[in-house]
Amino acid sequence: MHVDAAFTHRGYMLNCAPARAGDGTWQPYVVVSRSSDGELVANRFFPTDLRFTDEAAAIAHARDWAVRWIDASSMTV
Repeated sequence: MHVDAAFTHRGYMLNCAPARAGDGTWQPYVVVSRSSDGELVANRFFPTDLRFTDEAAAIAHARDWAVRWIDASSMTV
């Protein structure tokens, strides 16, 4: 099954393609870059013991983290 792991959010591109572990589980991972110029903003490796049996669940976890991180980083006082 191919799951789309690329998303945009508030001017950023999120590549949430997970890594396949040797035991068949999926480890979430996300790369955040600016949509305007492709500049790398952040990459997030999650703890190695955080694995999902479903690829879509690993993608959703990475995407949720990235959206929260972008939203928190964009807040102004």
